[in-house]
Amino acid sequence: MSETQGSQPSNPNTAIRRALLWWFQSPAAAHVSFNFAVDFSASRAYLDRLAQGPGPRVTVQHLLAAAVGRSLREFPLANAQIVRNRIVMRDRVGVAMPVNLLGHAGGKQRELGLALIEDAGGRSLREVAGSGASAVREEREGKGTNPLVKAMVRLAEGLPQPAFFGVMDLFERAREAPGLSGMIHRAAPATTLLSNAGAPFSAVPGMLFRGASLSPPPRLAHAGTVWGCSTVQDEAIVLDGQVCVRPMLPMVLIFDHRLIDGVAAGRLAVRFASILKAPAEEFGHDGGAPPTSTG
Repeated sequence: MSETQGSQPSNPNTAIRRALLWWFQSPAAAHVSFNFAVDFSASRAYLDRLAQGPGPRVTVQHLLAAAVGRSLREFPLANAQIVRNRIVMRDRVGVAMPVNLLGHAGGKQRELGLALIEDAGGRSLREVAGSGASAVREEREGKGTNPLVKAMVRLAEGLPQPAFFGVMDLFERAREAPGLSGMIHRAAPATTLLSNAGAPFSAVPGMLFRGASLSPPPRLAHAGTVWGCSTVQDEAIVLDGQVCVRPMLPMVLIFDHRLIDGVAAGRLAVRFASILKAPAEEFGHDGGAPPTSTG
């Protein structure tokens, strides 16, 4: 029986399915979610302008990853991780992004990959775009980009289900050992997750995306925040007392209440939105501006 055929998954026993069965055994975490929408008019015009210039192509996903990186850089506690009930600060923002592999060479073995943009808060937008495009391309070519993820896939493919569960449970216990957690983080320095569920779709007339919720299991790596978005959609909003139609980007922010509370999460979301409403001020007219010092 083939692993994956065409653009539809056909095998429920692929590596990613088996890994997720193990990962979601105990989905208990102190995560809270809320949704908001951002006027995407300025960002859309900015991306169109960047497309006319030199350098790596900048997509919506790249812009969002860079905005998440810059935002979390200014809220370092939201970028921390919890290891053995301790808060461990991380000095860089690593943005992990699920990658759809269906219809690509990499989809013959698994339907979902993972791309990682390291130090997304310390790079220019063009650099984020180059790193993100390279990671996605290698995932879709079936090469993989992260040694830990590749090792997990090989275990899931080669071991019986009970043995795979046992090995992953041992890894979880070892991951929290003093010193080892730092080594694992250096090998896979992800601190947050960005998912774009609307990437394959256009806006659907008569349908609006409103929100979602997720309680990330405390396995493999702790994520203090999870960011989700759908496709840009026209909505009626009020500006200066007048109703007008604007292209709105629906967003979901899921945060760990053990790291930050609702006030800080709200400020984090406002900072993220401010970047998208004036991207040239943050990233420069050509997308090459480095981040300013956070003090």
